[in-house]
Amino acid sequence: MTMRERMLAVIQGREHDRVPFVQYSGIAAPNEEVWAHAGRGRVGLLQWCSIHRVETPNCRFEHEDFEREGARLRRTTLHTPAGSLAEERQFEPAYGSSSIRRHYVQELRDYDVLLAYLRDGIVMDAYDAYRKVDSDLGDDGLPLPAVERTPYQQLWVQWAGLNNLAVHLAECPDKVEAATELLRQRARLIFELALRSPAPFIDLGVVRFGHR
Repeated sequence: MTMRERMLAVIQGREHDRVPFVQYSGIAAPNEEVWAHAGRGRVGLLQWCSIHRVETPNCRFEHEDFEREGARLRRTTLHTPAGSLAEERQFEPAYGSSSIRRHYVQELRDYDVLLAYLRDGIVMDAYDAYRKVDSDLGDDGLPLPAVERTPYQQLWVQWAGLNNLAVHLAECPDKVEAATELLRQRARLIFELALRSPAPFIDLGVVRFGHR
């Protein structure tokens, strides 16, 4: 079996000749470097990608990188017709991963800006981008197409933070529910695209769903 066939067999619960050893493409170490040590047929690749995209014709994100006390940070400002919100992330040096230091939604009035952004979103397929990743990987591995987090996950992980969201649920449940409903509507459209996509499986949180 090729590494691609072996990985897909494991994901789909089919018989396989051996358990595949896999890394996220280029994250732990450059692929060519790993293959030089272990052999190309011994290490498979998973590469994150998407089967959808969301276009916002009336909104845009602006990024600004800066340093504070020796740490690398990025401020991302979301501009909408209803106003702007800003997020700050701090990067760790080993892998370049980041964590949110300040979420977009801090105050109750910030939900009006978030709602403007969510209403502006147009969900479209990204099948061509998926097929490009799939073709580039060839027999070495598989694309890992993922959908968005659930609505409440997005609010407490990406937009407001857990502490803020708890307060907002108590003080302005109608605004939180409005944001949740828009995210829920978007999720349904994304799931429909996932079902029709060329991907043999979709990553949904910690659960993998295969439809072929």
